[in-house]
Amino acid sequence: MDITQLTYFVAIVENRFNLSMTSKKLHLSQPALTQYIRKFEDEEKTELFIRSNGRLIGLTNVGENFYTNARIVLAQHERMLKELRENTTSVKGSIRIGIPPLILTVLFTEVLAQLITRNPEIRFDVLEEGAFDLRKKLILHEIDFAILLQPSDLNPQSFREDVIHQDELTAFMSIHNPLAQKKVISWTDLKHRNLAIFSESFMIHHQLIRKFSSINLVPQVALTSSSWDFLLESTRPSDFITILPSPIRHHMYFNDVVEVPFDHPISWHVILAYPLKSHYNRIETYTRDSILNYFLKGKAIEPISIG
Repeated sequence: MDITQLTYFVAIVENRFNLSMTSKKLHLSQPALTQYIRKFEDEEKTELFIRSNGRLIGLTNVGENFYTNARIVLAQHERMLKELRENTTSVKGSIRIGIPPLILTVLFTEVLAQLITRNPEIRFDVLEEGAFDLRKKLILHEIDFAILLQPSDLNPQSFREDVIHQDELTAFMSIHNPLAQKKVISWTDLKHRNLAIFSESFMIHHQLIRKFSSINLVPQVALTSSSWDFLLESTRPSDFITILPSPIRHHMYFNDVVEVPFDHPISWHVILAYPLKSHYNRIETYTRDSILNYFLKGKAIEPISIG
């Protein structure tokens, strides 16, 4: 049964099984309407209607279920046609992007603002969580794109990773901290030092734990938080040391905290991660290309093209 036949079927039910009334509304002869229905029942070897003395008086159980599904299909078909007509003049839709709070502040403030303002018909749903949690949501297809850190441990046969920014992790501490006078520190300098680091939902947390484990150092973690600005603030009145991406220095608005690099720093490579698919819709392709062009080629965000 095609869309036309589904329309006839639903019309018969909604006109209380009155074939004469239905045929007039459909501008179709009553014999032709009867033939459409009987042909489908014969082909599918089922009966949709309850009949009495050759007249339709109701729906069988199969017919009831079929009617419910037919209405859903017709409604979806109407939506498809409506969207098709609308897309001839504009591109509408939504995209889901997961971005860790720190990366959102440091790297994505401008690019997101441009994406949103240049495309008022597209809804950009931004999920702000730690990269560790965003990785899980990407695997479960709860988001379309995730901004993560390398190594992400994603399956390369299922996901694509594009590096969009490269930097390193550095230490931030009060100017009164004994290590603040050093130009460079080693990881062993952190032994017995109070550390304020990201919580376990953040990839940086796991990067640090792996680093400490590799040099057989048990970190003295005094504080964990999901807020990078709180971690930074916590170093001001204390001897706490926090370890954050170096670009954070551009977002410090006080002079009593200093940044000290490591002699062998942990890389902070930010990636755009997304599922490998045989086909990406226009909004997915536009979002991916816009982000890559912005970070890798320095291109401003352009509105999505209609053609």
